[in-house]
Amino acid sequence: MSRSRVVRPLTALLFAAFVLPFALAGCSGSGTLMMPAEEFAGHVADVMVDQEKIPRPIVTCGDKPIAIVENATVHCFFSATETPTVLYDSVTTISNVKGADFHIVTKVDAEPQPAE
Repeated sequence: MSRSRVVRPLTALLFAAFVLPFALAGCSGSGTLMMPAEEFAGHVADVMVDQEKIPRPIVTCGDKPIAIVENATVHCFFSATETPTVLYDSVTTISNVKGADFHIVTKVDAEPQPAE
């Protein structure tokens, strides 16, 4: 697949809410459900593949566990497998948290991050 076909879908993605039933990794002392950042990134990538019908992107959401709480936002970076150094910032909003089920909506920036 050419670069333009892979990068183009990354430039204007806005995912509809999607129910994600997951076995969450644990709880903090306050009862907040927590998920490893790598696992959360995998679920965000799954939504992209399912809804946008594109090849699986590389998604990274840092290295700290993600709190699964209503209206929390998580910043992640997206890139295509063919161009892993071209990074797009994104914001994923978590909503409708009901136990281990929740919805996510992700918006990916239209322009890649400046090269470092």
